[in-house]
Amino acid sequence: MQKIYSHEITVERPIDEAFPLFTPKGEEAWVPGWTPTYIDPDNGDTREEMLFTTGEGEEATFWTCLKWQPQTWHVRYLRLTPASRVSFVDVQCRPDGAGRTHVRVAYETQALTRSGQAYIFDLSDSGFADMINEWTSLIEGMG
Repeated sequence: MQKIYSHEITVERPIDEAFPLFTPKGEEAWVPGWTPTYIDPDNGDTREEMLFTTGEGEEATFWTCLKWQPQTWHVRYLRLTPASRVSFVDVQCRPDGAGRTHVRVAYETQALTRSGQAYIFDLSDSGFADMINEWTSLIEGMG
């Protein structure tokens, strides 16, 4: 079972401030409970082929950066949750006026197990949109 989710938001930050927030290190500033373990590089600098992990138990997830294009504000990750699913995560930013950034987030998710099938079945398009919309308020709450 496979599903593609996509949603767009606008954040009230210039693109040079907004884009870094969608890196593993950047998300530490606004995602509650986001505490990656960096494998390579161990300082967490974003680059292609970086490796890090998140979660535990059945939600233990291995991540790598497949595409890192800061000059065009584009990043693509592969996230593997072996007990459940694998996803390609694509984030593309673009300026939207002087102090705003338009952000498109897409997840292409493939179930690996029954748990992954249940995850896809339970996450509706509107549920995904709600999750991504929450990112806007979390980012704005940073101050």
